[in-house]
Amino acid sequence: MSRWERMRLELEGCMAVEAILCLARERAALMALECVVVETGPARVVFEVAGPEPLVGAFEMACSLGPAGCVVPVVRCLPVPGEDGVQGERE
Repeated sequence: MSRWERMRLELEGCMAVEAILCLARERAALMALECVVVETGPARVVFEVAGPEPLVGAFEMACSLGPAGCVVPVVRCLPVPGEDGVQGERE
């Protein structure tokens, strides 16, 4: 059983927004994570991602490295409380 985590991931500074969205969707599907695009803009993408804590961390790392040819200079990762206000265990 892994600790369940929900994070808000804000990526700024890479102009290849479509490439980041594609990378994030592929990685989230590969890791079986819940991933919702919250906001997109010029050089900015915000996701909410949820799943087992180690996989959410791996997703953050993959997105911060960015797709080929796109460095993501600003990465913010903020916890999002669950519906009951806390993060917790999931089976």
